[in-house]
Amino acid sequence: MIAKFVKRCVILSSLPLLSSVAYASSEAPLLKGHINASESKEIAIAYDWQGDVYDSTVTTDASGNFVYDAQLATPETDVIMLIDGKPYGAYIRQGSTTEMSIGDTVKFSGDNVPESRFYNTYQQEFSPLKFKLLPDEKFVYADRLKKLQDGRDRALSDASVLPGGLRERAERLVSAKYDMVHIMLLTANAAETGVDSTAVVNDIVARIDPNADESRLTGIINYWYNNAGLNGDMSSMLAFVKSMFAAIDKALTNEGNKKNLYYSLGSMFMSDQPSDEVVAELYAAIEPQLSKAPMVKQRMENMRESMRVKVKDGDAVPTDPIVIAPDGTKSKLSDILAQKKVIYIDIWATWCGPCCREIPYMEKLVERFKGNDKIMFVSISRDDDHDAWLRKLDRDKPTWEQYVFDKTSGDRFMEAMTIRGIPRFLIIGPDGRFISTNAKRPSDETIDSTLNAAIESAR
Repeated sequence: MIAKFVKRCVILSSLPLLSSVAYASSEAPLLKGHINASESKEIAIAYDWQGDVYDSTVTTDASGNFVYDAQLATPETDVIMLIDGKPYGAYIRQGSTTEMSIGDTVKFSGDNVPESRFYNTYQQEFSPLKFKLLPDEKFVYADRLKKLQDGRDRALSDASVLPGGLRERAERLVSAKYDMVHIMLLTANAAETGVDSTAVVNDIVARIDPNADESRLTGIINYWYNNAGLNGDMSSMLAFVKSMFAAIDKALTNEGNKKNLYYSLGSMFMSDQPSDEVVAELYAAIEPQLSKAPMVKQRMENMRESMRVKVKDGDAVPTDPIVIAPDGTKSKLSDILAQKKVIYIDIWATWCGPCCREIPYMEKLVERFKGNDKIMFVSISRDDDHDAWLRKLDRDKPTWEQYVFDKTSGDRFMEAMTIRGIPRFLIIGPDGRFISTNAKRPSDETIDSTLNAAIESAR
């Protein structure tokens, strides 16, 4: 159980549109624009106000035009926009209209031009997409750091023309975001080359102000949380989350930052699909915190509903996804199940740190069961970048079966299984029914006895 408390990779779905006190919309739309595209596009638009996240979706018309005119919880804010997964930024203010044109470049007109230019540069220069390795590209830390530094300088240049208060806020955002991406690059470099970056990372983490808004807005507060020495009760998931809510409430003064971490903990808790009784016990314990964060509770409830168990132990596999072998051969999950063995399935991805940390344990587990023809081990990757997956396999040289999901049928399988986070482990019996839809990890000390029990029950 305690193994579930460690950081996990979460497959995020969009947040619900939330509202509290809303400022009335004026006749002038907040944001309007044009996308140079040959088909209608959906645009996800979100902003953070005091730790509460508001988002909605607008759709372009046949000519690529769109209008965003939501009721805001604040007179003015910056927004992040996602179009085909690529981030854009803009600044909107009640009573004014920001106009933008999105093509090979982004151009702003109308009101709030300098502010919007900065927020767009900020979102794009620090986007994870900018630092994603291309197929067959080697990770070179110095090159990545230079790209990060150049992006920081461009963002600071755009920030320099903003009025005083906004300029100072923009500079703080750039500094915090730079530090966050820098930690990511140092961590990747350590994984690729073995260079120990602990001291440098610790120096960066030591500079994090956990009560600064930019720590929440950039996401770097998560590094503070992981290194703050907050002691949680590890006896159960419920005890852990209850104790961490109290610890965060005591350690921080910024209510917005508290909400951010509360929701991270709450979503982790709900992703474990707790019973109604356990949820009620949690809510009773954290009422002092939730009373100041009602929208966090609403989002937790939305997460809980989306995580309702659809497939239980003993049920048949709900869909039959296509899986692709390293040589490109396509088959179906049913082809694997047809071997009539107990099958231990690892659902993972190369971009998921907790997933990759289980690999050495998986190697030892496979070795311990070597020669047992009643069980087989299978890893199925969620990677969209098949080249990154193949490079990882080439480095690790796993001895058990490896596949990657076909995206469409793989997504359908994950949705049917209500799997929102990875790594996730499944045990399926020779009859094609689940022995465990949420099995223990290879690193769990009791995994051998769990698998032996599964083999014995399948005889």
